Amino acid sequence: MSFKKYLLILSYLSLAIFLTFSLGFGSISEIKQKIENYKKKIREEKKILNLLSEEERKSVLEISNIDNQIIEIEKKLEQEEEVLEDIKDKEKKLISDYKIISDKKENVKKELENILNNFWPIYLKQKDSSILDYKNEEEYKLKSKWLKIILNKINEKYKTFSYYSEQLTLKLIEIQNTISQKEKQLARINQEKDSLLAKKLEFLKKIEETRLVKLKQEEHIQEILSVVEELNYKFLILTSRDFAKTKGNLIWPAHGKVKIDFNLKSNPPQRGIGIILKKDEPIRAVFWGKVVHTDLLRGFGRVVIISHGNGYYTLYSFLSQSLVRLGQEVEQGEIIGLCGFYPQIKNYGLYFELRFKQKPVNPLEWLKHIF
Repeated sequence: MSFKKYLLILSYLSLAIFLTFSLGFGSISEIKQKIENYKKKIREEKKILNLLSEEERKSVLEISNIDNQIIEIEKKLEQEEEVLEDIKDKEKKLISDYKIISDKKENVKKELENILNNFWPIYLKQKDSSILDYKNEEEYKLKSKWLKIILNKINEKYKTFSYYSEQLTLKLIEIQNTISQKEKQLARINQEKDSLLAKKLEFLKKIEETRLVKLKQEEHIQEILSVVEELNYKFLILTSRDFAKTKGNLIWPAHGKVKIDFNLKSNPPQRGIGIILKKDEPIRAVFWGKVVHTDLLRGFGRVVIISHGNGYYTLYSFLSQSLVRLGQEVEQGEIIGLCGFYPQIKNYGLYFELRFKQKPVNPLEWLKHIF
């Protein structure tokens, strides 16, 4: 597992745990502690983000260095290719010269063969003549001398062309060896360039992965900041103790399935909600307030009513046990009783009402949306 993935998994596990605990809010001191915990978490997450940024910076620097090396290699390649092109041009010129010399050498050879083919029979005939007069003998000597001179000149030409041909052959071999070495050198340079390009691609992939993790990390931090903002709002509500500001943010009196919905138009009207719960499950105050009733109430069983000021009341009924006394001040999230049997749903549960100046209001519009 890579370092980035490890950090990301740890971060998201931590976030999941934090968000789980943030579903319900307790007392002022608990919320204050949660805010501090979240701030600590943000500091830790920012450290991880800084590590990722540093890793990204190093990768970008590595790519910059590789790009500089590639530029130098490309310059070197260009120079070597120009040199190779010049050498190949020389090779072409030598091949052309070699062909010209070879053709001339072949022509001289043919010329020599023609002379020998034409003169040799005459020479033999005159040599075998038994009688040579003076005139014929002089002519024979003159022709022989003339032929010898011609043959020597042709022979010298042939030797000269043979020498040039040999020299050109040696130069061609030398140039072809040089070309072979240059091509091998170019192959090595190209291989080095390919290796650098592969390394660059590797770093680019690394940067892409790092930036993706950074993006997730930034989103992660933003999520925590949102929770902190919400907690600060809750803290403000609790410290101000203004119930009217809690709409949509009240904690639930207990966590269970809503079996009966608020409906004033039904017959009979449903002025609250019914929640299915386990036997003796703790029931909590949804907000700070003062207990104004804790006793049996006909049709509702054991009931606790809490006044939250400014005309707001909450009613908790069908309790098996009340854990508060009349006139007691309670904090948000404080346990006020235990769940009892709820006749209307024929199961254990809680009937919960929210009233403003004796008028029932829909609790679901005030409770935090977590279901």
